Amino acid sequence: MKFLRWLCRIAFALTFILSGILKLIDPVGTGLIVKEYLAFMHLGFLSGAAVGLGIALSTIEFVVGICVFIGLKSRIFATAALALSGFFTLITLYLALFNPISDCGCFGEAIHLTNWQTFWKDVALLLMALVMFFYRKKSEKIAATPVQWTFVGAFTALALSIALQSLIGIPQVDFTAYNVGTNLSEEASGSEQPVFETTFIYEKDGESREFSLENLPDSSWTFVESITNRSGSFGKYAQIDFNLEQQEGPYFVVSVYNPSGLKPVVRERIESLRQKASLAGVRLDVLDEADPKTLMTLNRSNGGITYFYDGTVVGKWGANHLKDFDLEKVLSQDPDIMILEHRIHQQLYISIIIISILFVIFAIRKICRILIAGGAAAVVAACGGPDTDASQKPNIVFILADDLGWGDLSCYGQSHFSTPNIDNLAGEGIRLTQC
Repeated sequence: MKFLRWLCRIAFALTFILSGILKLIDPVGTGLIVKEYLAFMHLGFLSGAAVGLGIALSTIEFVVGICVFIGLKSRIFATAALALSGFFTLITLYLALFNPISDCGCFGEAIHLTNWQTFWKDVALLLMALVMFFYRKKSEKIAATPVQWTFVGAFTALALSIALQSLIGIPQVDFTAYNVGTNLSEEASGSEQPVFETTFIYEKDGESREFSLENLPDSSWTFVESITNRSGSFGKYAQIDFNLEQQEGPYFVVSVYNPSGLKPVVRERIESLRQKASLAGVRLDVLDEADPKTLMTLNRSNGGITYFYDGTVVGKWGANHLKDFDLEKVLSQDPDIMILEHRIHQQLYISIIIISILFVIFAIRKICRILIAGGAAAVVAACGGPDTDASQKPNIVFILADDLGWGDLSCYGQSHFSTPNIDNLAGEGIRLTQC
């Protein structure tokens, strides 16, 4: 049973840590997922806070996962794990049955699961959480309560800093369809091509009717207009105003998915960059009228720059880089080298995140052991060292209890149950009530 508890704790914690960190790396994408949830829950009035809600939920997932893994405040976070797992299971059951959205987004853009796959994943997590909850009292207290809450606060600050870094610029790791190194020409050739259907509107004697191309009316009808609709899809690459994969040579796109939220100084910098590109003979387009979700997929930064070369995504920069963006330097670099450097940077970032989290986890466990050992040594020293005369050694009763507070003892007024033996000790000794 001890091994089962350990296995459930580790599997649950790693899943929550991974889910939280993948969404924290891409807060704008997480906000899109939250908007979809708010829409089908008829809470669209909260869509303006979607990014903030996504960051909050991802932070909670990450912190709960870390605390379960380490064993910080075991009772509290085992309960939190059960509550979150139960909530997620109910939500994903609804998604699986009614399919209001096609992707739950539980791992952001990195890993896509069907709604039924997500539901069974959450059922497994719920079972693990139940095991942890029922055996939560058997967990060892690894440090004093203030120390544990200090660590919880530190991990919360770490999660928020990761999200803030991506919000200011762009995600350090890009899982979208337009990630650096993707050749859109090759990807688009294997994508499902759209089908267009045209409907013709004719009028006769005040009556309007729709006709298909194969079933046009006679000459007594008057043509009014034609409507062309698209069926099918463009695969995972959305159509913007033209096919990006057909652009040859260097080509820059500035995507503005929220024009009203763009600061005047950013608009001036975009215009300055467009003039520089024109002087250099390079095409640069500002896209601000396309579908906002498409533009967010292209670049997570409102006013961010995406660099293509022969239909391949070579680089991305956030709007915060517009001020110091060196167009000449970018054009002078080999596109293949830029892609390689980006991939190395991305892998290095992932490695640093993983190693840092593991290091902090094991460091906390070590620090807690040192603090506990130091506290025990202090008690021994206060009671007299090994060289103290035996007649001078006091009698010590050391009571070790897990998460026992002063409010749990009847000698301090607790009335739900009695602790007569400890009450007798308190009555014959000293109670410290003004600490």
